[in-house]
Amino acid sequence: MHVYPAKDELPHEPGAHEYWQESFVLFFGDLRQSVGGYLRLGHEPNFNGGQVATWTNIWSPAGTFHKAVDLPLRPEDRLENGFGSGDDTLRYEFDGRIRWTIHEEDLQGVLTVVEDGPAIDGYAGGDGKHLGEFVTNHVDTGVRVVGTLTVKGTTYEVDAYGIRDHGWGIRKWDDMRALRWTVAAFDTRDHFIAVSFILADNAHTTFGWVVRGDEVIKTKDLDIIAFINSDGATNRGGITRMNLPTGEILEARFEPIFPSMGSWIHGVMGFDTACVVRWGDKVGFGCFETVNNLQGGKEHPAVFDRATVADGWYPGVLPLDYGKRREPAA
Repeated sequence: MHVYPAKDELPHEPGAHEYWQESFVLFFGDLRQSVGGYLRLGHEPNFNGGQVATWTNIWSPAGTFHKAVDLPLRPEDRLENGFGSGDDTLRYEFDGRIRWTIHEEDLQGVLTVVEDGPAIDGYAGGDGKHLGEFVTNHVDTGVRVVGTLTVKGTTYEVDAYGIRDHGWGIRKWDDMRALRWTVAAFDTRDHFIAVSFILADNAHTTFGWVVRGDEVIKTKDLDIIAFINSDGATNRGGITRMNLPTGEILEARFEPIFPSMGSWIHGVMGFDTACVVRWGDKVGFGCFETVNNLQGGKEHPAVFDRATVADGWYPGVLPLDYGKRREPAA
């Protein structure tokens, strides 16, 4: 396991390769209020003349917003301490803490990561050098998120758990044939990451780790079972089973609380589903991500089952209640 220092939360100097990219992601859910989101900013300075992937997904009882677009990358989108979105609607900044700012019509928010575990990179342990050619530097860790979201005039004081990730280096998306990324956070001291890749050269690797307090436990092996909808692409959660060197076999069940969110990357489509995650007597929040591209095709399908794919607003989600509210951190 490699742990990155705080300075690596700032933007890195871009490489010269066509497929060099850097991206920041935040996936969070406040289960008590049925409020959450999936945010991503990805800068590709050398691809297609320079572009930024801007993904803003927010769900709440007041309304649900989905946006996943590629926009021209402007000089002003590279901030001294973060990234812009190509259209000034989403911003990532790091000033000792990670902060996201959203500014869309009928949607505004400021969200801060107030608790965070070590910036762990477990990908190098997946398949050594081979996987490193696809994912060169990558952080995944459990977080706590606080802040405000105002959705169609309704303001929520967010107090959530989630997962953030941050990757930089060469990444040739076209080489991806299948991906499963299942992550869950029960608090910032208790979360797990589970990953499975199939790449264009038929390399297949699975790996993961569990964080318990100050301990990081790498999985011996794991099995990820996705529940795929009738469209053959979108997912409605699934099951992740992990075999740990401690002798434990852990089974986490991902139950959707929001339709699968679709996003195109270089013609490859992935789906992320926000879920309640049940792991023994623990109840947390997580994401079940799937990419199915075994034939390497790039046709954009038009029919989807239980998913948000077209950009725009959707009906709000129903309230959930998963326990007493905690006081937001100072």
